[in-house]
Amino acid sequence: MAVDFEEWLDSVFFAGLEISVLSIPALVALLYATPRGPVSLAALTAIAVSTCAAATLRGGWVELGDWPRPGDPYTVPARSAYYSATIAVASYLGAAAHVALGVPAAGIAVSTGVSLAAMVALPRAIGGFRSLANRLRSETF
Repeated sequence: MAVDFEEWLDSVFFAGLEISVLSIPALVALLYATPRGPVSLAALTAIAVSTCAAATLRGGWVELGDWPRPGDPYTVPARSAYYSATIAVASYLGAAAHVALGVPAAGIAVSTGVSLAAMVALPRAIGGFRSLANRLRSETF
C-alpha cells in the first residue's frame, strides 16, 4: 500500500494530540525527574516515537489489531493510563541507559524500543480492557 504523506501527517497530528493530552499525568511527574537533560531527551523521544507509531498503526499502514477511535470515550481512562505509563517508563529507562553508558544515543535507542513495543501492544491491551469492562457490566446488571 502506498503511503499518502499528507494523510499520514494528518494521522500524526491527531495521534500526537491524543498522546500528549492523555499522558499529562506522566508529563507532570517528569517535570521533577532528574537528571534533566537525559530525562528530557528520553521523554521527547518517547512522545515522538509513540506519536509516529500510533499514527502508522491506527491509520492502517501496518495492521496489528483494532485501534480505538481517537474520541472513544469508553477507553479514555485506559488509554490515559497506558500512554502515561509508556511515556514514564520509556523516559525513565532511556534516561537510565543514557546516564549508565554516558551516550545519548543509548537513551534514544532504549526509549524508542520501549515506545514502539508499547504502541504495538496497545490494541491487545485495550481489547483486554474492553473484555474486562464488558464482563463487569454483565455481572452488575
